[in-house]
Amino acid sequence: MKEVRYPTINEIIEINKNILQEIKVRKADRSALIFSGKKTLEDIIKDMKNKKGDLFDKAVVLLKGIIKNHPFESGNRRTALVATASFLGVNNEKLNITHDINIFQGIRESYYAGDEIKNWLKGGEIRAFKR
Repeated sequence: MKEVRYPTINEIIEINKNILQEIKVRKADRSALIFSGKKTLEDIIKDMKNKKGDLFDKAVVLLKGIIKNHPFESGNRRTALVATASFLGVNNEKLNITHDINIFQGIRESYYAGDEIKNWLKGGEIRAFKR
């Protein structure tokens, strides 16, 4: 079995910096970790490594971890998506989603189970987010 390549804290920070330069949503977007951000990223990476299952199970941990724990001042959802795509890509898998901003809100609010998110990352359907 091929060794899994996990993102580093610095790689995720760099993704955040780049994404905020490329995709400005708000004038106030800033690339900066919040007070506990570095520790949060460390914990997310540790959780990925400890997660049993395939690459998509680990990708769910990364995506949910960044979205729910909000380690950056701005761009957490964008960073989560790009970091997840990058993680899968360097491990020879492909992110295949239908883009819907509401899904990210649903992930943040724990609307979706991990298996639903995994299925979505693989190109499957996901139910519409409703409050």
